Amino acid sequence: MLSARSRAILDRYALSSRAVSRQSGERSSREPGQSVEFHDFRPYQPGDELRYVDWRVYARTGRLYTRLYQAERAVKLHLVLDNSASMSIGLKARYARTLVQLLSYVAQRDAPTQVHLLGGGRSRQLQGPAGMRETWRFVEEAPVVSGEEAGALGALKRFALGLPSQRGSGLALVVSDLFEDAPIRPALTALKARGMDIAFLQVVAAEDLEPPSGLLELHELESGGRLPAGPEETKAYRDEVQRYLERTRNAVLRAGFRHLLLRSPAGGTADELERDAFAALIRSAVLVKR
Repeated sequence: MLSARSRAILDRYALSSRAVSRQSGERSSREPGQSVEFHDFRPYQPGDELRYVDWRVYARTGRLYTRLYQAERAVKLHLVLDNSASMSIGLKARYARTLVQLLSYVAQRDAPTQVHLLGGGRSRQLQGPAGMRETWRFVEEAPVVSGEEAGALGALKRFALGLPSQRGSGLALVVSDLFEDAPIRPALTALKARGMDIAFLQVVAAEDLEPPSGLLELHELESGGRLPAGPEETKAYRDEVQRYLERTRNAVLRAGFRHLLLRSPAGGTADELERDAFAALIRSAVLVKR
């Protein structure tokens, strides 16, 4: 559960989503009959009126954002959490769950929100304070899964194919290390066909990037395979991880989605983990000031 301090700070923030702009007007939706006010931002585009630019965000980030107000209906939020075995390396799993809890707190105040596990299973679609504890409990109790069906990219494609087309009214935030020996393009193609705004929060641990040198045995957590690894293999692994991260980022950006690389802390208390995750979401502009 998030601390009271974190919740008080999060009350001042909203999600940044391009999905909002496709169905937004220029007025705050405080009119009679409007059930949800979803206040958000998107990157400035040529032609936007300067009076809607948020100069406080610009002063803080150095980037221009246009202030948006939803005029009619809420964006549906899908938080996708990777609970595969590779997430158990370092503090990735704890960090990813903390990110999803922070995001769900912000999202559920404004829009129907559902958490999906890449290992299978999903929460109820909930909105408002009443559903918050149920969502957090679902995230905390998510089991670690392994085996051939646990790969993040294959599961992401199945998630996308299970969604109806939500062109202009859906946002999915994927929290995963995206580690799988498989191409990412089929998953991106399936997601693009849904017509949703997608952001990838790729979480990696220090152990993923810099394994210690020496005589090691590499364990493939999701398939159970084992491979001896000496100094040369360790160096080759480090180089390949960097190439994989670059390929993944480029593929995501070419698909028109956002990609953010987040490094999980090496340690810390629950409060410290919350503060680190919150700071990462602010730096990457996933959360912006209301």
